[in-house]
Amino acid sequence: MKNIMMKAGNSCLGSVCLNLTVFAGLVLSMASCARQAEQPPLKDPQPKNTGPKTELATCCWVATTNEVLNRIEVYDPADASWNSSTMKWSWMPTTALSYNATSEIPLWTAPTDIKVRNNTVFANTAQVITATSYRLATIARYTGTGTKGQKLWVMGFNDTTSLHAMEILPDGNCVVASAGKKWPQGWIRIYSSSQPSPNHGVNTQYYFASAHAVLWDATHQVLWALGNQLRKYKYNTVISGGTITNPKLELDTSYDSLPSPWGHDLAADVNNPDQLLLTTNGGVYTFHISTGTFDSIPGAAYGSFTKSISSQPGQNTLIETRPSSGCPLYPASDWCTSVVNFYNAASGAATGSRTVSGSAIYKAKAFDPNYY
Repeated sequence: MKNIMMKAGNSCLGSVCLNLTVFAGLVLSMASCARQAEQPPLKDPQPKNTGPKTELATCCWVATTNEVLNRIEVYDPADASWNSSTMKWSWMPTTALSYNATSEIPLWTAPTDIKVRNNTVFANTAQVITATSYRLATIARYTGTGTKGQKLWVMGFNDTTSLHAMEILPDGNCVVASAGKKWPQGWIRIYSSSQPSPNHGVNTQYYFASAHAVLWDATHQVLWALGNQLRKYKYNTVISGGTITNPKLELDTSYDSLPSPWGHDLAADVNNPDQLLLTTNGGVYTFHISTGTFDSIPGAAYGSFTKSISSQPGQNTLIETRPSSGCPLYPASDWCTSVVNFYNAASGAATGSRTVSGSAIYKAKAFDPNYY
């Protein structure tokens, strides 16, 4: 195992889920190149809601970002086949969900991130989703009184922005990560999304080259961010010097060198709150919070250009996506795949896969509503 001690300098996470039926299959994946320019996807005019309806997020379904149909799609690994008839839920911004047809919906192209979180800050909500595409970041209702998927907060961006992730904080404010179009562009912003319009757009920006992921860690009460390095930020309106209406972050520690260049994704290790899971252009790693060190993930789970990673509790399972030729947009869109891969978290051995034929998946993440 590769163990690297990183230099620390001064300067959203966890999951608890129920058991899931074990599945089998063969893994199909191949490494590819890093994600570059935005590609216009084909459009599906309306989201489809198929399969059984539920008022609570079933843990742990898997949410995918399908850039062919330009929507979020949620599946159950217990289903041997993933298709429109087995899909548990799907989502994209529509006018029926209160999104503006002129100023908001056209910005939703190529979805890049999806999370479901327990959060009751917004009136009559129990859970929310956060989602990004290249130029749109949003919080939407998942459970509670009201229409599932309805807009709660949204922010659009110009065409120089390349959004890759967002996280909601416990107080209802959120953090958005932009990788930028060219090196060394990139930033994270904290928004006052907990506030009513027009004050919900107040934000503070922090330069961060190639920012790709943000993750709230409720165990340690910090925000992790991944780009050309791994950073730990404090967030508390007293500690960070902001207010809930004008929130700020405070950089606590910067791990100056990743074990290989260019971070892509960041997730909780649901079986160990002292660890994070992260991917880069070069490989897949665990980060030990208490020691500030990285280890390479063993076996087949270690692979270059892995675009997303997350873990399933109780099953000792990792979920990953890597670019592959089965994607209908590949190789022109060299970040996509139609295959979601599963691995044993301890050994890294492949344990199965699911294919969504005709899809262009960037990320596949455990659809897990809980923080630690």
